[in-house]
Amino acid sequence: MSDDQPTTTTATSPEQVAGQLEDTLAELGLDVDRVGEQRWMTMLAGEWKRTIPVLLVLGERSLRITSLLAGRPDDNHGAVHELLLHRNERARWVHFALDDEGDIVLTGRVPIAAVDAAAIDELLGEVLAVSDETFNTVLRTGFADYIAAEQAWRAANDMPPNPVSTQG
Repeated sequence: MSDDQPTTTTATSPEQVAGQLEDTLAELGLDVDRVGEQRWMTMLAGEWKRTIPVLLVLGERSLRITSLLAGRPDDNHGAVHELLLHRNERARWVHFALDDEGDIVLTGRVPIAAVDAAAIDELLGEVLAVSDETFNTVLRTGFADYIAAEQAWRAANDMPPNPVSTQG
């Protein structure tokens, strides 16, 4: 995620991993809120998806990450799901899934034994890269009718088009 690699030490217990995680997030300059026992919330700043929420949950055996990409698509569900499944083929740390409401999330899991500062940095970096890489395509495909209505409204009100329809 950053050019300056955080200090790398491998933790072996959930308590050590929690300390490593908090230290690494601080070294990366991220604002973090502890949202429960062994749960942290932070935000990444993307180019196309400007705010990328990230939930990190530390369990007995693994560190799990979840990040909301977009709500449940309004249109073209099959095309959106096909796009995400093809993107999952290239996944390393995270992959796409649907939550209980049908919203699109990125999720990943790292065994505690593999969690160190470099792994945390790579995990967050992949969330950022995948979110930015796929966000506009998901929006254009899964929310096409909404975007068309918004663009028509913008044109009727002498406003420039929303860049999501033309870029990314």
